[in-house]
Amino acid sequence: MRCLVSLLLALTLSPLAQADEAGTAKAFQKLRTSPWLLRQFMASFPKGGDLHNHLDGSIYAENIIKWAAEDGKCVAPITGQISFPPCDTSRPAMKDYAADSVNYRQLVDAYSVRNYERGPKSGHDQVFDTFGRFIPGTLGREGDMLREATNRRGAENTVYLELLQSWGMEKARAIAAAEAGAFRAGRTASDWARHPVLQRIVTDTRAELDRIEKRWRELSHCGQPNAEPGCGVALRYLAQVIRTFPPEQVNAQIALAFLLVKADPRYVGLNLVAPEDDPSTLRHYTEQMSVIGALGKLYPDVKVSLHAGEFGFGLVPPEDFRDHIRQALDVAGARRIGHGEAIGLETGALDTLRDMARRGIAVEINLTSNAIVHDLKGDQHPWLLYRQFGVPTALSADDEGVFRIDLTNEYQRAAATYPKLTYRDFKQLSRNALHYGFVEGQALLADTGSGRFVASCMGERPGSEPKAARCRDFLATHAKARLQWDLETRFARFESQSR
Repeated sequence: MRCLVSLLLALTLSPLAQADEAGTAKAFQKLRTSPWLLRQFMASFPKGGDLHNHLDGSIYAENIIKWAAEDGKCVAPITGQISFPPCDTSRPAMKDYAADSVNYRQLVDAYSVRNYERGPKSGHDQVFDTFGRFIPGTLGREGDMLREATNRRGAENTVYLELLQSWGMEKARAIAAAEAGAFRAGRTASDWARHPVLQRIVTDTRAELDRIEKRWRELSHCGQPNAEPGCGVALRYLAQVIRTFPPEQVNAQIALAFLLVKADPRYVGLNLVAPEDDPSTLRHYTEQMSVIGALGKLYPDVKVSLHAGEFGFGLVPPEDFRDHIRQALDVAGARRIGHGEAIGLETGALDTLRDMARRGIAVEINLTSNAIVHDLKGDQHPWLLYRQFGVPTALSADDEGVFRIDLTNEYQRAAATYPKLTYRDFKQLSRNALHYGFVEGQALLADTGSGRFVASCMGERPGSEPKAARCRDFLATHAKARLQWDLETRFARFESQSR
């Protein structure tokens, strides 16, 4: 035990020396049965990225309560619903209500899954019900939210983060609600894209993002000697469409998402969110996939990742989970799938799995989320099925604030739950989370399993300046390659400290 503790100290304190993957793998196997030593190992383990992280859901309840109290917001005692002032006896000020420790504990439970198993609701209902309660408490605190989300990733030795957020989407829905027929399915995608008000929303949303990022950098002291960990995380955004609204409002959001990606390099793709089992989603799922597909033909360089197959058996009738992943791929043109839990229930699943492997369609695996929302755990989770067919996968945190976890927890959970996964498997998972990210530029890795570099950097050793001019030029040209070089350097350092 003492030698394992010494190893963990070395992993954070030693300078870069000769990497030793085999030695690190042996150490990993020894400590993976000890939850706390495994936690320490995985906290330092380099993580390529987090590709499935909702900004709203990433915030811990304690910060939501703090911000709402500081901003003079109100709260309904029974439900925990946050609202704007003026407050009254039925909606007291958060700063007064949360001052009582019993009330405070109840609010934390209301804004997360903490203690949910002791309540009357399922994990599914508790999770999806939290957002409406707490989101008003985060409004006006977007820069603070970026600070929390990026700092957590930076502290966990993570290179890259794709955040899902819906800035501007409320305005897009308002246009569709005010102009009946403007975004009906029968109109062409180019009509939507040329809508003048939608174009103005793009401009306004970009300006809003400028303000939010400026506030984040100020709060985090980015560029200063006391810069916080989040400043070192490469941050990009997925435009997040909420799909449970009326069809024309969803269509307007999808059009805005495409336009944001085209207009601003900080947006690297789009996604559809909210319960896939919602009656509105089920009724209009095929239409939504078709709309994304039509706009994808108009803007073929815009990347799409979709929540699809986010079902457990029995959540909906069998007819409703038979082809959602297939439609996301073939109709909407998704390049990644989020969750994908229902793959084994879909018609023609084996053909879909082979096709995903052939096309390199990655799946964002959310172990804790799936365990709580749909009770999919261990062998019941389809993760090993994806791996069996060679489909690339990456671990992600999903709504980490709501679930009371972090990305390290997902790596630890995977190591404890699936003992056949090796240290090299975890390296590949980490590499996948950057390789299949939508960050701009070409990839450095020709193979995420071996870590083999493409021809431009073949033979180079991470941890020092590349010797060949062509490799230096390649890294200078491609942001993804630079981030992958950074990850490989972190692996070299991490493994050198196991000797």
